[in-house]
Amino acid sequence: MQGETGGLLDTIVEYTKMINIIEGLRIQALAEYKHTHEQPEFAAAELAVAARWTQHHTNAQLSLATDLVTRLPATLAALQAGTIDTYKAKILSELTLPLDPEQTRQVEAEILARAAEQNSATLRRRTREAVQRIDPEGAERRHRHCAQDRAVRLRTCDNGMAELSAYLPAHLALAVYDRISTAACQARTPDDQRTADQRRADAFVDLCLGEAGYQAQIQVTVAASTLLGVDDQPGELAGYGPIPASVAREIAAEGTWRRLLTDPVKDTLLDYGRRTYRPPAALADFVRARDKTCRFPGCLRPANKSDLDHHVPFPHGGTSAHNLTTLCRHHHRVKHSGRWQSKRRDDGTVIWTSPSGRQYSREPERIIGSQPVAANDSPPPF
Repeated sequence: MQGETGGLLDTIVEYTKMINIIEGLRIQALAEYKHTHEQPEFAAAELAVAARWTQHHTNAQLSLATDLVTRLPATLAALQAGTIDTYKAKILSELTLPLDPEQTRQVEAEILARAAEQNSATLRRRTREAVQRIDPEGAERRHRHCAQDRAVRLRTCDNGMAELSAYLPAHLALAVYDRISTAACQARTPDDQRTADQRRADAFVDLCLGEAGYQAQIQVTVAASTLLGVDDQPGELAGYGPIPASVAREIAAEGTWRRLLTDPVKDTLLDYGRRTYRPPAALADFVRARDKTCRFPGCLRPANKSDLDHHVPFPHGGTSAHNLTTLCRHHHRVKHSGRWQSKRRDDGTVIWTSPSGRQYSREPERIIGSQPVAANDSPPPF
């Protein structure tokens, strides 16, 4: 049994080395793809669609590939030899980014000498130590550089949850966390059954929203039957996806309602009710409510944070619901500056043609509250 286990370990290690080699070859191809692209600025657009990647992941892959080829060739060679993996290569790329070429070569040579025998956590620690030792005067410069990337990011999770994270200078992050923890302690009562993490999460929401509650600009679609308690169909949170009926009811109770009429057969939006009628605004509301997200393949940016675009450019194409679609600002630029073309079919599917002539499709979003009809079912007689 021990001999069999040892053989399996050897096999796993060998397969891992093969994966590393293939990853190195793939990274080389990614760099060549971007370098030879007619418009490198928009190289990620078609790659994301063809590889079924998100735009963010595609940009990250192309950036890493370009960095390894141009700035860290020894690291790429180690990856293609199978002695390190992509994660270790990414660590070297990230931590040496602020260094000049000579300093980068010194750190790279020192770390790669023992990288094959270390795990990623040890390699990261040793790389940080080497960067500090080789460029001690650059600590302040690197801090200012990284502070320029401070940001707050949202990541959707399963089961109606999401993660909100902040990338901040360490002293500010600690101060924010301390304030949240203090507020959580002050809010605790003798019969409070919440955990410390739950209290901090609730304090964070209270500090951010205060009295506003759900008056922040969010869009939720929920069936009237669910609001009335007749059924428990999931609602839909724009920019996220399905949420439990109980959450949808809670949000609806705090918000302003607008009427959405849906076709129960085609799952398409027919009308968007408004209290006052202004044709341009009504049409824009209709298209955004219908499309729900950016219509570029794979993009899920909410429609209410996207531009309106004509499939057929105006004035050759009319300003109508059929000829209008929602595109986030990035993919709006991709279409016009990157020479993509789009066309909307009668069923709501958007067909995209890339500059290389390949075609990709984006199906219409289903409207919450309408029921799908099986392909072999006949539509109801109305």
